[in-house]
Formats: sequence, structure tokens, C-alpha cells
Amino acid sequence: MTRNRNPAQIERLAQDVLRQAGALTIPTDVDKVVESLRVRVHEEDMESDVSGVLIIKGDQRHVLVNKEHPSNRKRFTVAHELGHLVLHDDEAERDESGNRMFIDRQIRVYQRVGEPSSAVYKQEGSMTDVWQEREANAFAACLLMPAHHVTRAALERDLFDELSVASLAKSFGVSEQAMSIRLQQLKLVSPDLGSSDDDASGA
Repeated sequence: MTRNRNPAQIERLAQDVLRQAGALTIPTDVDKVVESLRVRVHEEDMESDVSGVLIIKGDQRHVLVNKEHPSNRKRFTVAHELGHLVLHDDEAERDESGNRMFIDRQIRVYQRVGEPSSAVYKQEGSMTDVWQEREANAFAACLLMPAHHVTRAALERDLFDELSVASLAKSFGVSEQAMSIRLQQLKLVSPDLGSSDDDASGA
């Protein structure tokens, strides 16, 4: 089981997926990526704390997303579940028939500074652990906010306030919070610009 992939490794994997899908423009065409990975996405009624589910049954791959969540959050959820597919397929919990499933409750975005609490992933019904969640979150961020695109776009703007971050987030089809964290991770803004909360990126 692979643990603690570094950020550069995850960024490269995400870029490989984007290249194979021909999804190299911004905002990331998630539909192209989903099609390239032979995944079907379904919007479903789910409990409010369930963001998404990845189900792998034989050669079928399905991502279920909470239909009540905002569009930006659904984009992040799909990208997060694709992260599980790319990074963790061989680590998935299996049922009696050998089918694999990930259920994600309260998907969160973590900054690289500090350690997240693993308690969030020990809730009843959780099928992932803290390392898998951190890696899937990182993959989603790289997929939706590729480093080279974010860096170029940030340099073209004067990122001095939350309005400028909001504009950048809108152009990438992500939440302001997700963009703020990504900018901090890439050292493009100071940590005090934007929210550093680790709540769900699509909120």
C-alpha cells in the first residue's frame, strides 16, 4: 500500500490524467476526464453529510454525488472520487463479491501545514482513512487547479483581496475556499489572505 505520496507525485499523476483526457484548458472539463477514465457519474439523493461514493464493480466504475450540493462542490467531489480511483483502487474495501467501494462523508480540504484530525474518517460508515482522504483531496485540487495554470493566472492578477481570489476561483470553477488554500499551498499568497478553514471545498 502506497502511503504519503508527495505533492509533486500527485501533481504529475493528475497532469497525466488531464493529458490523456485532452482536458488541458481551464476550467477543467471534468466530463472529459470522467469519460477518459470510463466512469459514469450519477447525481443522487444522499444524506447531507455524504458528499460522494465511488463504486467499482468488475470493469464498471460509478461515482455518485449528492445532488443537493452546490455545483462547485459536486465538481470537487467528482474529482476527489477520481483521486480514489487513480490512487487507491487496489486499497479499496471489498464486499463479498470482490466489488470495491469508497464512501466519503464531509470531504474536506487540508492544507499541507499541520495534521488533520483522523476522527472525521472514523465515523460510522467511513470506508477510507485519513491518508487516502488527504491524497484524494490533493489530487482533486491538482486536477481542478493545475499548478501551472493557477500560477500563470495569479501572476496576471493582483491578488490583494478576497474579491480577486473570488474572480480567480470562478474562472477555475471551484469554491473561493478551495482556491485560497491552493494559492497558499503554491506560495502565491500569504496565509492570511482568504480562509484557512479546512471545511468542505464546495461549501
